[in-house]
Amino acid sequence: MNSTVSIHDAARYGAVEFAPDREPGQDVADAAYAVAHGYPGGIRALALRMGVNANTLTAKVNQQNTTHHLSLHEAVAMQAMSGNAAVLHAMADALGYTCTRMTPDQSGGEPLRAMSQAQSEFAEFVRSVVDGLDGGPSGVSPNQLRRAQHHAQEAIGAIGHALAMLRARLRTAPEVPR
Repeated sequence: MNSTVSIHDAARYGAVEFAPDREPGQDVADAAYAVAHGYPGGIRALALRMGVNANTLTAKVNQQNTTHHLSLHEAVAMQAMSGNAAVLHAMADALGYTCTRMTPDQSGGEPLRAMSQAQSEFAEFVRSVVDGLDGGPSGVSPNQLRRAQHHAQEAIGAIGHALAMLRARLRTAPEVPR
């Protein structure tokens, strides 16, 4: 007995083409529809988890419906519960921004540790880019690209944590006499 197994190119080892996590430039309403309907178990399972009526949620993500609208709080809850931040990314794309997941702060508020962590993460990013470029004329593999993207996000997060540490230590402005 013979059997055949099909594996999507993005999941196949050594795939030549990189498949993105989401569609760039996706409309916010399309993203909301995709998040709701793409939830394992469907929109009814997501609505149950969110504690809302499934028919109402279906109407809210239906672009043809003009009477029901998804609130910002519902959009956040839908993305948090589904683990799919496509609406956030679609909003960022529409406004000319990008979003990356942040790694929790590892410095504990220590200034030198925050700076050291940021430098270390940037060094990892540089190493991953260099490793990808060392491939020669064969090009960069999807795994090398994913590694560089991961380290870029970690470096951005570490820089954000260093800035937050500085903000927390910001002097208060002196009072101006009246």
